[in-house]
Amino acid sequence: MTTATGGRRAYAAFVDDNYFPGFVALLKSLQLSDPGGTADLVVLHDGLDPAKVARTRALRPDARFVRVDPAPYERYRKGDDSNYLFTKAYFILDAFRLRGYDKVVTLDTDMVVVEPIADLFDLPAGFAAVPQLFDSDEGRKLNSGLMVFGPEHMSDEFVARLDAIGESGEYELERHDQGVLTAALDGDYLRLDRAYNWVKRASRPGSRAPAGAKILHYTGRWKPWHGGEQGYAEIEQAWHRFAISDAAYVATFLQAADELEAAGGVPHPGLTSWYRDLARDLPDVVLERLRVETPTTRQVLASARELAAGGDHDGALALRRLVAAETGRVDDAILHAVSLRAVGRVDDAVTVAGLAAVDGDGADGHHLLAETAWVRSDRAAAERHVRAALVRHPAHTRARALARRLAGGAADHRVASTLTDGGLRLSHAAFYVDELGNFGDELLPVAVRESVAEQRPVESWTGFHVHQVFDEAAVERANATSALLVGGGGLFLPDTMPNRNSGWQWNVPDASLRRLDVPLALVAVGYNLFDGQRITGSRFEESLRLTVETASLVGLRNHGSIDRVRSMLPAELADKVVYMPCPTTFLGLLSHGPGARVRAGGPGGADRPVAYLNVAYDRSSLRFKDGYEVFLAEIATFVRSVADAVEVRVAAHTVGDERVAWDLYAAHGLRVPVDAFYRRGIDGALQAYADAAVVVGMRGHAGMIPFGVGTPIVSLVSHPKLRFFLEDVGHTEWGITVDDPGLAERLADLVRDVAGDQVRYRRDVEVAREHLRTRYDEALGKLLAAV
Repeated sequence: MTTATGGRRAYAAFVDDNYFPGFVALLKSLQLSDPGGTADLVVLHDGLDPAKVARTRALRPDARFVRVDPAPYERYRKGDDSNYLFTKAYFILDAFRLRGYDKVVTLDTDMVVVEPIADLFDLPAGFAAVPQLFDSDEGRKLNSGLMVFGPEHMSDEFVARLDAIGESGEYELERHDQGVLTAALDGDYLRLDRAYNWVKRASRPGSRAPAGAKILHYTGRWKPWHGGEQGYAEIEQAWHRFAISDAAYVATFLQAADELEAAGGVPHPGLTSWYRDLARDLPDVVLERLRVETPTTRQVLASARELAAGGDHDGALALRRLVAAETGRVDDAILHAVSLRAVGRVDDAVTVAGLAAVDGDGADGHHLLAETAWVRSDRAAAERHVRAALVRHPAHTRARALARRLAGGAADHRVASTLTDGGLRLSHAAFYVDELGNFGDELLPVAVRESVAEQRPVESWTGFHVHQVFDEAAVERANATSALLVGGGGLFLPDTMPNRNSGWQWNVPDASLRRLDVPLALVAVGYNLFDGQRITGSRFEESLRLTVETASLVGLRNHGSIDRVRSMLPAELADKVVYMPCPTTFLGLLSHGPGARVRAGGPGGADRPVAYLNVAYDRSSLRFKDGYEVFLAEIATFVRSVADAVEVRVAAHTVGDERVAWDLYAAHGLRVPVDAFYRRGIDGALQAYADAAVVVGMRGHAGMIPFGVGTPIVSLVSHPKLRFFLEDVGHTEWGITVDDPGLAERLADLVRDVAGDQVRYRRDVEVAREHLRTRYDEALGKLLAAV
């Protein structure tokens, strides 16, 4: 940091570990009361804890640390040796050993500055202080909490005089440094108004400090950071105004600096620049919350978690950096490391994850290290760390899944699709789900490959997991095939496995895109952000432009995604983005693959046909806002009201989707059977959907997959993509928002109508499926014709 120093002016304070909380409040108060002040800051200390030094530098990077030599003061004659301050009480006298300043103002660390005090530097007197409150001997005795002095007192002669008095003991021993100074000055100092050193006991218990006070001095044994003293809560409130989290302080200082600039003043240039850099990545709404609510450190960490959950890892790290400096430790090490990895600071992420690996989160730490190594295609390190994770926690779910992934070898080892000798050799970058993962994600790569094989025979597929860095080795492998397909699915999403190479799910550096020699196709990709969710920074748009520029086909699965993506592109690239529905939406029309194996669907003559219910819980705060309990009550009412017409069963695409059954029972005493589609295998799950009368789904693929095998759907709209799909098939009446006040009644009426008129609804689905397939084949056909 380059600072405009205070010329030859300085504030100075003696600080030790015990009084450090007071010093931090003093420092914040000093800078908030005068954001334009440019005086230097000198920190006298006798061996301050390194973490406290680091925190001081985070708050004031140009602070000058001067270590006190205790030897001179150990020679002083002293009073009660049981006092904690037996020797340290004299260390503030080291301020007189400073050289090179025209004026120094010393402050005790149990003070706060509530009004600007820069005028003290302009005092003409050589020495100024406030007299002692009680027994001041008509002002002869001073209070050394605040002192103002110039070069004549920062001299070898004056220091020698102090040492001589101290060593002789010819002073009031019980007054420590104040006694020495009183004896040395003998009343020869400028007596300042008590406003510059308003000691706590100058106010009556229960009263506040007077309006004109500039500095409040919390003398006495019980300091505000110890819990304070009975009877002085009112005056101690002023101290607590400055004992705020460092994040709240930075936000408050920046507001004060802005107000000073608006009034024509000049805030401290270096300090303002430093704080603006610290807060650069914080959204305005977070800065406002920090200023208004002055949250605790724990609450700041909660805000960091919220930002990261919303994809803003830069903002999360800005808060975590401030908290780490304040606490001297890394909290939430796993989440901290995830955010570091998300912004491309992978080596730092490994370091922080390593802290977790040797701490209480050992298994989680090693899993994150293993996952990070896997992302970088460092198989040996990934295997080493995943073994370490399982040693510490043999049942660690994510570590076990990663271990199976590594054991499988190829990224797509679980994907089976139709192959034909002599056909095309293609590459496919996709999200390849682990065993027991999301059923929709399990089916999607299969659907893409079968849709390709429907038009052109394929001999082999080379799979790349989109979350792994698409590095030079990957480029070489892809260039050895005929084309590279990417997708489908909602890959335009910043938060599932965030990275700084692209800003979206395909972890592709720009350099790799430029080295591709084969046609690149984005197949049925979706812009998958929730309403209110945003992509931070410019990396996504930069990568998007280069991807579209490079690609031979940019197929997006709905027109809503097309509109949003086109809005980010220059006009010459926007027209390259075309409509290409998800192949799961017509899977049952293909002549081979799992869709072709589905038997003719429908409930037949069942008295109570099945109505599947799917509710998703990922990103619940975005799906339900604060209305989940109301939503659940509406679902309970719906299930009971249609019980005579259909059998409602839960279609769980993930383990988490089973929660709706648990919650319905816990909150409403309602038992709903669960079919775990993530365990059924692709064929079994597809047949179950085909046999149902209707599927009420919240997940995108809980609508598209049953639709693809001919089953009518009703969408619980908690994400724009469900509305986009219904718009594309011309049936927005099949969707109901999760916060609809009449959800239960509308849902029951629609499900009863669908179950009672299967012929009409299935015909509508069939017409739409044929249209979707035609549009998909048109887009894909142009690519394959050029391969």
